[in-house]
Amino acid sequence: MTTGMAKSSSWAPFRIRAYLVLWLAQLGANIGSWMQTVGAQWFLVEVGASAVFITLVQTATTAPSLLFGLPAGVMADSYDRRHVLLTANLIAAGASTLLAVVSFLHVLTPVGLLACTFLLGCGMALNAPTWQAVIPSLVPRKQIPAATALGSVTINAARALGPAFAGFLVALAGTSAVFAVNAAAYVLSVVAVLTWKRPAKRVGRREPFLSALFSGMRYTKAAPHVNRIMLRTALFIVPASAIWALLPVEAHGRLHMGSGGYGVLLACLGVGALSGVFVLPWLRRRISSNKIVVVASIAYGAGTVGAAVLPSWGVGVSLVVAGIAWMCNFTTFNSLLQLTLAPWVRARGMAIYLLIVMAGQALGSPLWGTVATLWTAQISFLVAGGLLLVFVPISVRFWPIRPRTGELDRSHDLITHNLSMANSVDPRTGPIEIQVSYRVHPDKAPAFVTAMDAVRLSRMRTGANFWELTHRLEDPGLFFERYSVPSWGEYLLQETQRMTGHDRANLRAALRLTSDEPRVRRELPADAPIAGVPRMPGDEDHPMGDLRPRDPDMTTAQNSGTQEAPAGDQTA
Repeated sequence: MTTGMAKSSSWAPFRIRAYLVLWLAQLGANIGSWMQTVGAQWFLVEVGASAVFITLVQTATTAPSLLFGLPAGVMADSYDRRHVLLTANLIAAGASTLLAVVSFLHVLTPVGLLACTFLLGCGMALNAPTWQAVIPSLVPRKQIPAATALGSVTINAARALGPAFAGFLVALAGTSAVFAVNAAAYVLSVVAVLTWKRPAKRVGRREPFLSALFSGMRYTKAAPHVNRIMLRTALFIVPASAIWALLPVEAHGRLHMGSGGYGVLLACLGVGALSGVFVLPWLRRRISSNKIVVVASIAYGAGTVGAAVLPSWGVGVSLVVAGIAWMCNFTTFNSLLQLTLAPWVRARGMAIYLLIVMAGQALGSPLWGTVATLWTAQISFLVAGGLLLVFVPISVRFWPIRPRTGELDRSHDLITHNLSMANSVDPRTGPIEIQVSYRVHPDKAPAFVTAMDAVRLSRMRTGANFWELTHRLEDPGLFFERYSVPSWGEYLLQETQRMTGHDRANLRAALRLTSDEPRVRRELPADAPIAGVPRMPGDEDHPMGDLRPRDPDMTTAQNSGTQEAPAGDQTA
């Protein structure tokens, strides 16, 4: 099975200056964030805060991603992504700078610390889906898997290096110095985004916020390749979260390690994740993405079981293996998703993916913690490892990554409509009912019905919330496609900005089975005001010429000066 994971050097994206600069900025910000978390927890320990209050540091950091992750994706799809990325880093830089200044002035309180941490988390929540959606605009398509893997390095390297740097700096200069380093990292990130120069993007018709939010959800639900990647992510992350949740318990309990030993075990995970950057390209050249998922799940399961039964040195080796497997699986999921999502919804799709990862960890951690409380951490590791060794690989047989994932045509195929009609209806008017009639020879009817199922998914992905296909009792060769779109504005977006080359190919495949020109009828609510809509001579239906292949040069000429550009950074 091919999946669009083109062969490319692991380091090729670094030859692109814009990617390298932004990658370094992300690395610095991620290291600073981990340092800030450790510094905040240590500050609360020094002032005598309760254990419950100390755990709120992690809550204040992650809660914004759970609350605002999807809205952040909407913003990244609706506005210029460079501006959104800049805003995210400005918020984080402001919050971290305020925290450092207040700490140096010795007026920082526990509540103030949590407030600044929450604001920093808001910046991180806005940054995460935006950065993920920006990657494809920085590198050629064939380098997206390598760029995604290197992006994962910024997370895993920060996880390994940040706490170590923070511990050293706290001992040397105190928590205020840690906060200052984090502030400096985000200020440099702001500078990096400012240096990213590219042609200005024209912003076309922008969706209302709630409409954009729901359209992103509808897209994910009606995109089989996308929701299969997300299912595979969820099936892996829940059992895989056991290591991250219970490693400190295992280190302190069975292994009798102190904080230094626990830090070494975390470093083993980080080393494994960094090693995965070299292992994954080697695997991609030899096996399919589904086999990578199977191999990585088995390797992670073996590492989890090893962490439960081996001595300290064996646990370290097991965690290196688990780190490699973690990197291979999540880079595979991430890069395939980047290649599969349509540009107009990429940030929202990535936001939903990141929410699934966080929700999987949020659900898995207490689950394995409960098992450890009722029995032992060893039992938790053994059960989670068993699921990874047996259930997850077997599930690939029933829910594999779909064929052609990462290879679908996501280019825009803009269509020109009658602009006098488009401008005569308030964009908020809705719902809009569309009926398309097709004449099909009886011998081709079964094939037509099958082809229209792909059209159904295209309609649902791009804006429809209802769809059906019927044929006339008295005339079985006359088929009617009916679907509903929430508003006139969303219908125009569906037809002019959201339909990709793959969606148009689905339509053309169905049209090749028809014997006459399809006709479309668009219906508005009875009380919707209409001004100046032209009528077709002799027929109330409009010919559906917009579904037929058109001369690209003619389409471009018709669009010139009148067709608005796609909203947001549609080249991402």
